[in-house]
Amino acid sequence: MTKENIFNKEEFADLLERAKGDRSINRFAEETGVSAAHISRFLRSLIEAPPTPETISKFSSKAYNDVSYRDLMAAAGHIAITKENGSIGLDELEDDDSDEVDNRRPYVPTRNASIDPISPNERRMEMENLEKRLFQVILSYLYEAPFQWNMQKPDSRMRFPDMIVDIDDEKYSRWLLEFKAYPEPNRGFGLPPQHIYGRLAMIEFSPKDKFTIVVNSERAFQYFLRRPPVSIRANIYVMLVDIEKGRVLTEEQLSSYEI
Repeated sequence: MTKENIFNKEEFADLLERAKGDRSINRFAEETGVSAAHISRFLRSLIEAPPTPETISKFSSKAYNDVSYRDLMAAAGHIAITKENGSIGLDELEDDDSDEVDNRRPYVPTRNASIDPISPNERRMEMENLEKRLFQVILSYLYEAPFQWNMQKPDSRMRFPDMIVDIDDEKYSRWLLEFKAYPEPNRGFGLPPQHIYGRLAMIEFSPKDKFTIVVNSERAFQYFLRRPPVSIRANIYVMLVDIEKGRVLTEEQLSSYEI
């Protein structure tokens, strides 16, 4: 760890106090999922080791007073922000569980990547909210569809796909949908099609099944069109939705079930 990347306990304590705001320690602990005793020790600068990026993500996701994920990461010594140009460098991030009771692997950004002021937890919640809005658009679309339909009851053991609908259509009898939301139109493409196609390859489809990947980004839509699956026997489509206007814009077929 370089001199510029040392854990500044006092600065971190000040930022954490600002992030807590007028809430009690117990209330802040309840909202973030970090123990009150642990928060108290950080506020009193009693912990020598910096919190993991995952713990910082929990703090920033519930922070008051505009305290950002990047501010806390810098104070913890995980990143260095140069005074000359405000650029960010990353120090080695060790998988230190000393401040985290959860044994899941902490979030570790790639070396020399830019650090988003929005934490991974906040980004994940944003995407979940967008995917709920995609679901509402599809639901409205179904209510106006020219065929009868019935949504299957969700199975808590199954995380893929997001939605299954039995439909009375001339071509298909079952419609499976997976929602992939993208917070900003110009952000990088986070999930490669190969990841979804790999999961699809493990599902047995019939010629009467239709699988649709629903996206809210023109860039993601075009990305899927340029990279269709080549060896999956399934009727796979990609659909572009305008969340703000609440409507389906277009749908294109990527592959077909060849008997």
